[in-house]
Amino acid sequence: MSPTVLSSLKALHVLAAILFVGNVIVTGIWTAIFFRARRTHDFRLAARAMVVTDWIFTVGGGAILTTTGVSLAIGRGYPVWGTPWIRQAIIALVISTIMWLVLLVPAQRIMLRTVSSDADDARLVRAYSRWNLAGWSATAPLLYAVWCMVVKPA
Repeated sequence: MSPTVLSSLKALHVLAAILFVGNVIVTGIWTAIFFRARRTHDFRLAARAMVVTDWIFTVGGGAILTTTGVSLAIGRGYPVWGTPWIRQAIIALVISTIMWLVLLVPAQRIMLRTVSSDADDARLVRAYSRWNLAGWSATAPLLYAVWCMVVKPA
């Protein structure tokens, strides 16, 4: 692979990491702000925006991040699974993705249904609390993956 292609892939990889991890962190923060103000502001907008930004930045950014990361490793001659820091980052990404699919997405669906039907606030609080705890827990492996990419531990 040419140096220009590798440099372009690296720039796209870093941009995807910023969008992906940034969206995860920022969504947790702005959603907390809207959730606390749900009695005076329409939390439906925040719940819908959460889903939209997840699809655009989390799924899209994750796909670009993974594709460019594997391409960079291959292009630079690193064995993808045989390089410890790449393997650790991939495992961290997989753990976070599983947490997102198993814990976060179902909680998001409950929040959307709850705010859409004007159901009881206690159900919304439970779903949001589950989503919030799972979301911050799923963020930790992502931060570890970023650390692996920067530090490249053995």
